[in-house]
Amino acid sequence: MKIRSAAFNQALKNELNERRLRIARLKKERENEVYSRIPELKALDEETRRSAYDMGRQLMGAEDANALSAAVQAAIAEKKRAHDRLLREHGYPENYLEPEYICPECRDTGRVGGGLCRCVTALAVKTAFADSGIDREKRFERFDLELQKDPRNRAAMKKILDQAIAYADSFPENERSDLLYFGMPGVGKTYLLNCIGARVLERGYSVLKINSYELIQLTLDNLRAEPEDRPDFTLPELLIIDDLGTEPMIPNITIETLLSIVCRRQDAGKPTLYATNLSLTSSDPREQTIQDFYGERLASRLMAPRSVKLQAVLTENVRFSM
Repeated sequence: MKIRSAAFNQALKNELNERRLRIARLKKERENEVYSRIPELKALDEETRRSAYDMGRQLMGAEDANALSAAVQAAIAEKKRAHDRLLREHGYPENYLEPEYICPECRDTGRVGGGLCRCVTALAVKTAFADSGIDREKRFERFDLELQKDPRNRAAMKKILDQAIAYADSFPENERSDLLYFGMPGVGKTYLLNCIGARVLERGYSVLKINSYELIQLTLDNLRAEPEDRPDFTLPELLIIDDLGTEPMIPNITIETLLSIVCRRQDAGKPTLYATNLSLTSSDPREQTIQDFYGERLASRLMAPRSVKLQAVLTENVRFSM
């Protein structure tokens, strides 16, 4: 994945530089603390550095480099054991003087293997959209099934909740990557989406939750921006689009924008969650369906059976209770 935004590149440069300064600052503080308490440890570490330098020079001209290298490694290992023993004897963990990374996965370099680390993707989302849109107070642990007064509705919501938890805990390894909640207003669709987003976010993935009205408004606000500075909705590892069907239907903008986002994410294997008050089908001509509102091409993507799990939420309205 290539991220070209100038704002992001500057934010990444600042972030990685701050991480390097933090590591160096913390290392210096801990060395000053430990060396003042354990002078023999400071002497040992200085001796270890001198020995490593001298042995490295000897290796450059050695006839039997392999044998000398093994001896060097053994000598360094012995000094490391003495180092760790001194720390333990004075009540410190053995790794107290080792770097403490903000992101252990990439060791604060921003890269893992040949690609960008997840922490970089999360920073890109934060830079592009300023916030994940997730309400951290709306979590699975706070989901109150007792708001459903009818036992049948409570049982139905319990099943939906269990499936949402399973989706979040298995992310991104779900059989169908996308999920579409549909039902009347106030039944808890948005709360469920937020719970999933919060759990996925806690597990270290980048998440963006945005309602469809804001998405289209953001698109309009950036129509004149350079392509690399426009919002890239393929960045988040999980994108959540709430309130589908409430956005303004602007010719040549709304359908095309949503179709582009949905297609690009599905083609890239990036999971997307949706919620809508629109129906899938209806025998009432006054009731709009997803296909009525968006047309067959976009509707077929939003309801693609191989990649999208369709979940009806047909319980009672609990909006004012939650």
